[in-house]
Amino acid sequence: MKLIPASVDHIPHLAANMRGADVREVTALGRSPHSALEAGLRASLWALTAVEDEPVAMLGVAPRSMVEGVGVPWMLGTERAYNCGRALLSLSPPVFAEMRETFSRLENVVDADNMRAIRFLRWAGFEICEDAVQIGDVSFLRFASV
Repeated sequence: MKLIPASVDHIPHLAANMRGADVREVTALGRSPHSALEAGLRASLWALTAVEDEPVAMLGVAPRSMVEGVGVPWMLGTERAYNCGRALLSLSPPVFAEMRETFSRLENVVDADNMRAIRFLRWAGFEICEDAVQIGDVSFLRFASV
């Protein structure tokens, strides 16, 4: 697996094959898989696509407030992202380090039922707030890295 600069060309495959947990999150936030990927790519200072023989995930960081140094990390992927989880984990530390060099605080929300994502976020050093926030019919947990 390798990380390459994200491109709009990656969006159709990722959107068509997005894993159910990510579809549930983006739908609750008022987006389709395609529009969520487009919005993430457009809003991000930089974004990457994890590729094996095809795109398996897109991730990036968007500014919430450049003045306050707050960034919003995000990742949307296919089931294959978890099938090659070790490779993705091994590529993650420099990505998070780059995010932390740009922003003094990283924060976002994650579906409270998405235990794989929550485990990954904890592994990456994020604190998970246990107080759920209801958005639509999905309970979300805030996460942050300071």
